[in-house]
Amino acid sequence: MKFLKIKILQISLVFILEKLVSTEWITKMSSYFDTVFFENTILIHEFSTPSRLKCIQKCILFETTCQFLQFTLGKRCELYSSIQKEIFNGNVDIYLRDKKLPRIHFLNGSFLDRLQIFNMAKVSFNLSRNGINQIVPLAFATSNKTETLDLSFNNLTILYSKSFYGMINLKTLDLSFNQISQFESDVFKENSSLAFLHLENNFLKYLNGNIFDNLQWLRLLNLECNQIEVLDTNTFKNLKNIRKIYLGNNNLKSLDPFFHNLELLSLLDISFNKIKTVHKDAFMSRHNLSDILISNNQISEINSETFKGVNYLEKLDLSSNRIQKIDVNFTSNFPNLKELHMSNNNLSFIETRFFNGLEKLEILKLYNCNIRNIDLNSLKNLKVLHLGANKITLFSQNLSSLTELLLTGNPLGNLTYPLISSQNSNLDVLGISNCKLEYIDFDILKNLTNLRTLGITGNQLVFNNETFNGFRNLENVYIDQYYANKFKTVFPNIRFSIL
Repeated sequence: MKFLKIKILQISLVFILEKLVSTEWITKMSSYFDTVFFENTILIHEFSTPSRLKCIQKCILFETTCQFLQFTLGKRCELYSSIQKEIFNGNVDIYLRDKKLPRIHFLNGSFLDRLQIFNMAKVSFNLSRNGINQIVPLAFATSNKTETLDLSFNNLTILYSKSFYGMINLKTLDLSFNQISQFESDVFKENSSLAFLHLENNFLKYLNGNIFDNLQWLRLLNLECNQIEVLDTNTFKNLKNIRKIYLGNNNLKSLDPFFHNLELLSLLDISFNKIKTVHKDAFMSRHNLSDILISNNQISEINSETFKGVNYLEKLDLSSNRIQKIDVNFTSNFPNLKELHMSNNNLSFIETRFFNGLEKLEILKLYNCNIRNIDLNSLKNLKVLHLGANKITLFSQNLSSLTELLLTGNPLGNLTYPLISSQNSNLDVLGISNCKLEYIDFDILKNLTNLRTLGITGNQLVFNNETFNGFRNLENVYIDQYYANKFKTVFPNIRFSIL
């Protein structure tokens, strides 16, 4: 008898607790609800229904994800996890959902389980910024129609093998800005349709060799801003359709042949690592690779085979390395190169024939390279040239296609010769600020008939009311403050500014 009473009491308590936990308060919002608004408005679900009660019931099914609901006169229900104050704006059809008794909140470290997304047959899930720290296996088992899942800005630390089980049509998965440091090896086994995978800004140090084996349709992989030190040579081997790989801001120390079989790879970003060496076969037969970004590393020498195999390369960024020696035949590998960045290296001597093979080059940036002399006359298609902060005392080149020339911070002294020696110059922007200029023959600058912007501040020049007469198309002049104030009324068609 005593045992029966205890059992009845236990059942009663469970029943009462279940009723208490399910207690919901749905309150019509007013202008007094200032404290409930967020920076972003996130719509998680919407559907048509003639019943406000069904709208409330659907919100409750979303557990803690649904915080606001709107039931309009048009018999439409919209569920939100957050709203901005501007969205509310006195709208009387928006309700605040509030559970007055204890429950598990995402922001208190809850997990995402299958019950919370049951019957949510959505093509797109936005679960960003919900404080989720765990996805239990089979949580998305019923989400076989979902194509986009955003789990960014949560507190995830590990992904289990069945975390995304059932998401057979998933194409975009965003796991960025979490704290992920570990995957189970087959976490993406069920997601063969995945095309875009974002894993940037996590705590990954190592990637297993078969982690991406089943992602043969992946087109973009972002692994930026992790702590990756080592890559297995087989990590990317099955990514037959990959176009873009972002590995910037990691701790890689060498670049080995990680990218074999990636016939469609067009962009590789490995900037901001600790790379000192590039294997001679790292890019072997990568004919579709058009962009390599390898800036802000520790490379000290470039030889003729460093990037061998990328014959169709269009952009190469080697800026902010420690390059002191570069082979004269290096550029012969890039007949299609259009953009070359080598700023912030010690390239005090560049041989004249170094640029001979770059007939299609349009953009060249060599800022702060300790350059004293340079011959660029072979670059007939060059449009943008940045040579600031070098040691050039004389610059005169036959670059008729050039539209932008920055020589800022070079000790030019006097300017009595044409910077562009060709008769038909297309120069639109010229920067000669802080060049220790004491004298300029302004007739030479006035011959640049397409010049629209001139930077000339920080020199030792004296200007008068005739200085800027005769420029055909000049619109903007960056000059010292005294002259900027003085010439605003003298030359009303030219805008004078200070840097």
